[in-house]
Amino acid sequence: MKTSAKLALIVVLLLSLAACQKVSLQTKSDPLDRSLPDETSHKVKVTQYVDNRIEYHLEANKIERFHDRRMMYGYGVVLTTYDKDNRINSTIMADTTIVDDARNVIFANGNARMTSSNGTLSTSKIVWDRAVDEITAPLKVKLVRGSDVLYGERLRTNSTISFVEMDAVSAQGIVNPKELNW
Repeated sequence: MKTSAKLALIVVLLLSLAACQKVSLQTKSDPLDRSLPDETSHKVKVTQYVDNRIEYHLEANKIERFHDRRMMYGYGVVLTTYDKDNRINSTIMADTTIVDDARNVIFANGNARMTSSNGTLSTSKIVWDRAVDEITAPLKVKLVRGSDVLYGERLRTNSTISFVEMDAVSAQGIVNPKELNW
């Protein structure tokens, strides 16, 4: 046998021996971090439909979705809701928003502001239970209707601000006896 053939045979035998080692394709790795979102998107526009009508339209600088928990976290958010006739019902703006589809609740936090044809609500936290159309603002609030301003705490209303209940109320403006019960 020639030297080059012997050398080639030795190389093949060495490679065969190296290939015969027990190799596991199963590698040990840590479980995935559950706090990481399934999806992260920037400059997003989301429209939620119920049958053929728009329920809400959400625009955000960034969203993070958690599919298994049915949660969506939005940053720099404008949320516009619509009535049954596809007219704008109200608009909620906030630094951060959590849409919890499992419980049908939306949380708006940080510079939260809600506007409707009945007024404007400003606070640092808004909670909207969509199942019963109840809006609560558990902290200090400012409510503006026309040129009248109400300040208070622990507000409860609906998505059109058609009624308002709140504690520790103070007011600024002119009181019209016909509108005293709003």
